[in-house]
Amino acid sequence: MSSITESRRVSPQRARKAKMMEKFAKLVKEYPTIMFADFARIPADHFQRVRRELSPDIKFFVIKKRLVAKVAEEIDRKGLKELVNRMPLNLVVIFSKKDPFETFHLIAERKAEVFLKPGDVAEEDIVIPKGPTDIAPGPILTDLRAMGVPTKIQGGKVAISEDFVILRKGEEASPQIADLLRNLNIKPLKVGFKVTGAIDEEGLLYLPDLLAITKEDIMEMIVKAHGSALNLALEIGEINRYTVRPLMERAIARALTLSIEINWISDKTIPHLIRKAVAVASALKEKAS
Repeated sequence: MSSITESRRVSPQRARKAKMMEKFAKLVKEYPTIMFADFARIPADHFQRVRRELSPDIKFFVIKKRLVAKVAEEIDRKGLKELVNRMPLNLVVIFSKKDPFETFHLIAERKAEVFLKPGDVAEEDIVIPKGPTDIAPGPILTDLRAMGVPTKIQGGKVAISEDFVILRKGEEASPQIADLLRNLNIKPLKVGFKVTGAIDEEGLLYLPDLLAITKEDIMEMIVKAHGSALNLALEIGEINRYTVRPLMERAIARALTLSIEINWISDKTIPHLIRKAVAVASALKEKAS
């Protein structure tokens, strides 16, 4: 009797949730990098392709947000509770054996081309290219001409006479434009996983702006920081292996300039003093004449 009662208590749905939570908790312990991302508008085939390409080092796990929050309360993993506050609307949890930066760039570089929806904003100018289409003359021809797209009939099909910008960068797509581009099979929008945050094995939280920094950006920042530090050290006269040569060169140049100003005669200043004297003499001669 008790076994029957217990089976009634644990519904299949609850059992599935418990299994999902158990698997999620296991992955949390197994992988050093945990990343949250939004997968809205990503085509299913693209999602699966990225999953295959990045396996086995990177694993994608779709789970309900409330289950993630529940596991975060029960499991001892540094930074996980803070990461829970960064959950997007359409959550996919990305577990990775690589560091957060490499994981981010591997994911960010994989984008899918999709059709525009009404209200989408063009990321770049959207061009209807010159050339033939597979569309027979009909209502779409009227739509194209109404929007100013140069068209003609070629081989019984609609053809675009010349490249035409249908939407400028930053402009919002109307329902008419979205439908037109879909009919022309033009997918101008690139979508990918939008990372909202990540933690490493130490529990340190990484936000998208930081993760987006490339190795080239880091090298550029290091070079700029080195240049700024060197300039400051030279200004305050700090002597070290980096500043000793430019400080000596600066001191020599300043000493030479001062010597020339006070007409100090030495083997270093004589050529400069002669040129100075010639210049003064020429100026006097011009005034005298």
